[in-house]
Amino acid sequence: MKNIILAALIAATAVPAVAATDNLGAQQAVANSGHVELDRVMSTTGGYVEILDGSSIETGVLLGTEDVRAGLETDVRVQLSHRPYRDNVFAVLYDADGQITATRELRVQN
Repeated sequence: MKNIILAALIAATAVPAVAATDNLGAQQAVANSGHVELDRVMSTTGGYVEILDGSSIETGVLLGTEDVRAGLETDVRVQLSHRPYRDNVFAVLYDADGQITATRELRVQN
């Protein structure tokens, strides 16, 4: 009986491997407004998120940035300097050292 309880406790408290990696959740779209709401941001070290307007991350124009703490944050709001001009934006997650750790292309809903 002790082994069953111990196994259940371990299974209930185990953290999935995917949760330990930096990511921007599974969100696919954002509203066309003066800010972007990111449902879920996971950062192992903390850092910041940038929202870029453009056809690629390399050539995107910075619309806004927001600091994030280490761990899981929900409903991260990034204030934008202006509404996106394109039908998509890029969310880019940087770690505490300024290295890109996750990206996501998001469709802008009109």
